[in-house]
Amino acid sequence: MQCQKLVQIVLISTVFISGWANASESATVDPHAAHKKMLSAPSIKIEKTQYAVPNVDLIDSSGQVSNLRSLLESNRPVVINFIYTTCTTICPVITATTLQMQKELFDDPGQPAYISISIDPDYDSARVLKEYASTYGADWTFLTGAQQNVITTLKAFDAYRGNKVNHSAITLMRPADAKQWTRVEGLTSAGELARIWRDASL
Repeated sequence: MQCQKLVQIVLISTVFISGWANASESATVDPHAAHKKMLSAPSIKIEKTQYAVPNVDLIDSSGQVSNLRSLLESNRPVVINFIYTTCTTICPVITATTLQMQKELFDDPGQPAYISISIDPDYDSARVLKEYASTYGADWTFLTGAQQNVITTLKAFDAYRGNKVNHSAITLMRPADAKQWTRVEGLTSAGELARIWRDASL
C-alpha cells in the first residue's frame, strides 16, 4: 500500500514574514527535516568574512549571461542569498523576507542590489526563475547556470552543502566600497536583516 502524501500548511511566523507556505512531504521520509528545525527554532550566526569571487558566467532570469566577478566587483552595495524554486520550507521564507527587507530599506541612501542564486541549476532554468520571481513580486536578479559554475560559486561563498536539501539559510551583505562581507547564517526577520545591513554600512 502506497504511503499517502501529506500536505502540510506551514504557517510562517510573523517573526519572519506574513503569509503562508504550502509544503508537500512524504509521510515516512522527510528530506526537509533540518529546514523545519530552522523554522521552529530560529537562530542566527553573524560574522565578517572575505570571499574571492569566482570568474564564472551565470545566467539571469531573462536568459542573459552575467559574469559573476564583473557583477560583484563594482562598488555597488549588494545582498546575496541562495534558493531553489522547488523548495517548500526555508526558501519561500528567504525570498519573502528578502522582499520585505527590500521594502524596509527602500528609502535608505545605501539601498543594496539583491541577488538570489539558485542551487538547483538542473531544474531552475532562466524561465523557471522568472516565473518564481513573478510569483513573489521579486524584482531583483535571479541567477542560475551550468552546474559546475554554480557549484564553484557556492564553494567560493562557503554555501555548498553537497545536496540541495541540505542547504542553509545564508544571507551575504556587502556595503558600498567594503572589503569584507557580513555573513548571516540562519533565519531571522526582515527588520533584523535591515538592522544588520545598516550596522554593516556604518
